[in-house]
Amino acid sequence: MSDTEPNKLSPPQDSSATAASGVEKLSSKSVSTEKSGQPAKSSGGLSAAVAWLAFLLVIALAAGAVWVLREAQLRESGLKERIAQLESVTGQKQANLDQLSDRLTRQLNAGLEGLKSDMNTQAADLSRSLETVEAQLADQKKELARFSATDRENWLLAEAGHLLRLANQRLVMAGDPVAAEALLNGADSVLRDLNDPALHVVRAAVAADIAALRAVPEVDVEGIYLRLSALIGQADKLVIFQFEEQDAKPAPEAADSWRGRLRQQYEAALSKLSDYIIIRRRDVPMQALMDPQWEGLVRQNLRMLLEQAQIALLSGNQALYTTSLSQAQEWVAQFKDSDTAAAKAISAQIKELQALTIQIPQPNISRSQNALDKAIELRAQDGGEQ
Repeated sequence: MSDTEPNKLSPPQDSSATAASGVEKLSSKSVSTEKSGQPAKSSGGLSAAVAWLAFLLVIALAAGAVWVLREAQLRESGLKERIAQLESVTGQKQANLDQLSDRLTRQLNAGLEGLKSDMNTQAADLSRSLETVEAQLADQKKELARFSATDRENWLLAEAGHLLRLANQRLVMAGDPVAAEALLNGADSVLRDLNDPALHVVRAAVAADIAALRAVPEVDVEGIYLRLSALIGQADKLVIFQFEEQDAKPAPEAADSWRGRLRQQYEAALSKLSDYIIIRRRDVPMQALMDPQWEGLVRQNLRMLLEQAQIALLSGNQALYTTSLSQAQEWVAQFKDSDTAAAKAISAQIKELQALTIQIPQPNISRSQNALDKAIELRAQDGGEQ
């Protein structure tokens, strides 16, 4: 700063010297004019004013230069302080960044070391697990190696025996010869895979049981059930009590005499009464007409008997099936007088269904199971002797 200050102040000094030389010139001119005579006095006053004005201007310029120089020095010092502050802040931030970078580097290194340690631990655990699995597989291979062909045949024989038992249970408990035949075929397939001549007797017994099942007559359970359902729908439409419809008669012309009018009124009253009273003439005694309020009860009883026959059909109960249809015939007879055509049709269909046999005697298919049990027993005895 000390070196630059003289340079900055030098321009004002030159301007003041120039102004001083001008003033001296003006003053010399004024003196010369004063010496020359009267006209020089007026010009001398003007020159003095100009000189003083120039002097004031030089002083103002010098003051402005000093002020500008002072402001420049203040700005320069402020800038230096700002630069110093910025340098200090920058250094602090750089130090913080360095610290943060060091901390992150340490954390990253620690995380990598921990990850490597975990990976090593997991690898060791997997290695131990693989060793355990390999040991188990080796043990299982040893166990499988101990099983011989005889053990496999024993397993197949046990499977065939299980299928034969299921066939017997299906036939006895559910009365299903189709499922029993399928199970017997499965057992025969297992025995065929064994390819053992000693099992020839067992396969012959299985074939005999299959032939017995195929000889069982098939009952169309579904068709009979649907026919009974159709009868139930027809029974709901039966009519047990209905008044006879009479043709409307034209009104007679009014009589001229009072006797004729009296007779017409008597005939009209008798016709009205005949709408409520029905007179039938028969040579044989007839049953009393049923009250209309019992019509729904009769129809409901008939429906329940037909539904009971359906249940007996599904369970294969021949006695219950026949009894239910016989009772249904008795209830249908109640509608013969009131709804003759429908009652005759329903009665004929019930008679046809009543003649069907729904309970078929099932054959005995235990011979195959007995033959297999004997074959297994002989095989066990042969193995013990060897």
